Amino acid sequence: MMSSSSAKRSSDDPNVTDTKKSKTSSAILNRYSGWTVPSQHYELSAIDIRDVTPQQFYKEYIRPRRPVVIKGIPPDLSSIQSWSNLQYLDKTAGDQTVMVERRANASEKYGKGNEISITFAHFLKLIQSGDELHYLTTQDVQADADGRPDILPPFMKALSHDFPMRPQLMGNLIPQNINLWMGNNHSQDGSSSGLHHDYHDNLYIVLAGRKRFRLFSPIDAQHLYTRGSLLKVHPNGRINYIGEETTAHGADLGAYAAAVAATRQKKAEERLQEAERRVEEGRAGALEELAEAEEELERAMDALIDAEVDEDEDDDGYDDEAENGDAFQGTNGCRLVDKTVKNPNNFSRVPVELLADITRFQHEYPDLQKATMACCNVNQGEMLYLPASWFHEVTSYSGEKGAHHLAMNYWFHPPDGKDFDSPYENDFWSNDYEDRFNPSQKEV
Repeated sequence: MMSSSSAKRSSDDPNVTDTKKSKTSSAILNRYSGWTVPSQHYELSAIDIRDVTPQQFYKEYIRPRRPVVIKGIPPDLSSIQSWSNLQYLDKTAGDQTVMVERRANASEKYGKGNEISITFAHFLKLIQSGDELHYLTTQDVQADADGRPDILPPFMKALSHDFPMRPQLMGNLIPQNINLWMGNNHSQDGSSSGLHHDYHDNLYIVLAGRKRFRLFSPIDAQHLYTRGSLLKVHPNGRINYIGEETTAHGADLGAYAAAVAATRQKKAEERLQEAERRVEEGRAGALEELAEAEEELERAMDALIDAEVDEDEDDDGYDDEAENGDAFQGTNGCRLVDKTVKNPNNFSRVPVELLADITRFQHEYPDLQKATMACCNVNQGEMLYLPASWFHEVTSYSGEKGAHHLAMNYWFHPPDGKDFDSPYENDFWSNDYEDRFNPSQKEV
């Protein structure tokens, strides 16, 4: 399993509030320092997409970890609005295979991990027929030779000409996964996702139908009866469970240690080259500098070997966590990462119906009364920004005249830095992204 060290982030920014630290239990280390819900049943504020720049959005919402409804879809995402047309989706990606969650009846909740594999075209026909028992959710993705899960599942790659990998609104955040969510529910009660949290910052874009969210901040993690055993909550909200410890920005500790060691070795090699040049030029003290540079390179190489050994013991460092699922071989020989896990740690054991009145069932879930809930509606043509590890229960409603509900979302690695230009404390995720998408720019 993973080691016990963790990355730390300063939480003394005056723009970050910490109004509910008194609620933190001594049972876990809850260091969350972001925005919290000010009152029970608080309705989230909304902003117009035309009134905010990426820099303002980072300062007012991403950095303080504050969820917000965004009215309108930005220009660089305007093409995805054509996805409400099922014929367009069928023509563009209908031949792709998708994993679809299936429930036994319309009253059963989704989120149990019961899936079937069908073509996207078959699923679209089910949706067009009014079927309410199948739901398109997170997909299996291929893993590369280093074990890194792909950002896009195959059917989303077929649609990728319609959207940017990194929308302008989210500034310098690094994407982790991009998904499509689709289903039908024509009942007055809608269909529920169940109460859970995700591990990444979420930009959720509603393209058809309507979504109703119930939200709790990470400060309430210990009151929400997660299936997994909580270990800690980082200052930026990123939740860790026992056996799944990560840095605040979500990197596996082994992979992160190996990346740090590799950077140290690179710097040591550069220092050695400079020392050798100074020796050739006959500079004073150059021989001493050369000896020190050689010793530093040796130490750096030893550190890299140790880190790589530890990482090998923890598998590949990219798919150990529950949110990334299990890895297996696909039919085409590619290694796949199953993004759907049955009974995952990050789901709450609290029944959804309890959220409508948290004073009920006091003996069964007494701590729930200590949590403070926010709510919001997200309609067609609107978006929700939700920081990592904010608990949420989503109820989906189909549109008028039998239309389906449809949403696209981006997940981003949670930021732990201090400013728009450098949202992460280090370059772990930016280097990873460059390695995937701009390999020709890597230094040799």
